[in-house]
Amino acid sequence: MEEELEARDNEIKSKDKEIADLKNELAYLKGQVLNKNRKIFGSSSEQTSSMQVSFFDEAEKESNLKVADPTIEEITYTRSKSSKNTGKKDNLANLEKVVIEHKLDENQQSCSDCSSDLVVIGKKSKEILKYIPAKLYVEEHVTYSYACRSCEESNDKANITTTKAPKTLLHKSMASNELLSHVINLKYQHALPLNRQESYFKMMGANLSRQTLANWVIGAAHELEPIYQLMKEKLLKRDYIQADETVLKVLDDRGKESNKQKYMWLYKSPDKDQPIIIYDYQKTRSGSCPKGFLSGFSKYIQTDGYAGYNKVENVKRLYCLAHIRRKFHEIIVNLDEEALKSSRALIGFNYCAQLYKIEKDLKEQHSGKEDFYERRYKKRLEASKPIIEEFIAYVDREIEEAVPKSALGKALAYAKPLLPSLKVLLEDGSLEIDNNAAERSIRPFVVGRSNWLFSASTKGAESSALIYSIIETARNNNLVVEKYLLYLMNHFSNVDPQDKESLLKLLPFSKDLPEDLKVQAK
Repeated sequence: MEEELEARDNEIKSKDKEIADLKNELAYLKGQVLNKNRKIFGSSSEQTSSMQVSFFDEAEKESNLKVADPTIEEITYTRSKSSKNTGKKDNLANLEKVVIEHKLDENQQSCSDCSSDLVVIGKKSKEILKYIPAKLYVEEHVTYSYACRSCEESNDKANITTTKAPKTLLHKSMASNELLSHVINLKYQHALPLNRQESYFKMMGANLSRQTLANWVIGAAHELEPIYQLMKEKLLKRDYIQADETVLKVLDDRGKESNKQKYMWLYKSPDKDQPIIIYDYQKTRSGSCPKGFLSGFSKYIQTDGYAGYNKVENVKRLYCLAHIRRKFHEIIVNLDEEALKSSRALIGFNYCAQLYKIEKDLKEQHSGKEDFYERRYKKRLEASKPIIEEFIAYVDREIEEAVPKSALGKALAYAKPLLPSLKVLLEDGSLEIDNNAAERSIRPFVVGRSNWLFSASTKGAESSALIYSIIETARNNNLVVEKYLLYLMNHFSNVDPQDKESLLKLLPFSKDLPEDLKVQAK
């Protein structure tokens, strides 16, 4: 009888464990579905309502639920925020203004009753924003050769002088630098695919097939390869690089969509001055890709938790806090107020929130100062270091009791190997707390990748990487992209590609660029 009862007890315990595991799995799957729905239909913000619970009241592990809840403290702050209601004069301040006065003709400036002269007693002004429609026209350049007949008669050799036509980037093509920069800008900055551009130019009277446009883009990328390589060289000399990658689909040699995923890698120096952004197309997500690209770089690299970056040698790895925070946020975002108060995941999210609060305050108070990095370095040692150490201790403690397959268990397992690298953040004030700048820089490619495909897919992907690199670097350096592209093409067409000094002056972050290429402040 005792043996039978013991067997039944063991069976009950086994079934209880199985039921608990199934409940945990069900809760995890429900959370996954809710998070998927929130990503598709909800807000992308990772903040939670202060009406639920303060982020900075930690639910202690040894808390007694029978004890009355402590008072919830709501932390508020003020910040200066520019008004969204910008007046029209501010919006148009940088545009050329043409004043047209509407006056009576001389023969009309007399009174119709007594014929006395009329005088101006007032005036009104109305501003109209005008648009000059674009147009295409053919510019034919005819060059002439001249010979000296006198020299030919006396020396039996003519002294010949030939005029020269303006050089263009694609010297064997009919594409002008103006048209080429416009096509590239429409495609890569404004995500207008070439098939739509084909219709666009047709309405303007020119039949330019998408194949022709694609050939122009690929040709431009080929010509500008020295600019890309020089930008990469300058990037690898920086002290700090952020990296990210995203998938894309390409066409195979038969023009059909390839079943294999390809990858666009992004490397960015997040400097306040002269940022550099480089895209690199690769056929795999292997760690050999960043290892090869970053060969020779030996400073700080910041990434998400992807293990492939571990192959990069001679660097200090700094992970992205935003990715760690996201794991905890996905758990607490679907909890009601009562469940949130006792959530163990809230503790981890609170640590992230406190670190972000310190960073936010630092930027609001000191970002415009020359010694900002030094101030941030000192403040992090004082305020952020203790929080990072507490965060690491919390993860080490909680992971021992968390169910591995639960949402909390997965969040803790993700954070545990990554958190120690946050201490690298304390070494240099120029380092950022997350990799969000790189994610923002890769977003333009994500938006436009559905329309970048060419018939020769590999060439198209490599061309896209090169052109996106130039455009995004120009945009991040506050340049008007199309004006810069035209400037680059005009000057690049007239320099020796081997003349490094001349090419340096053409880079998007060069201090030699004219001021009129920059976006004008309001």
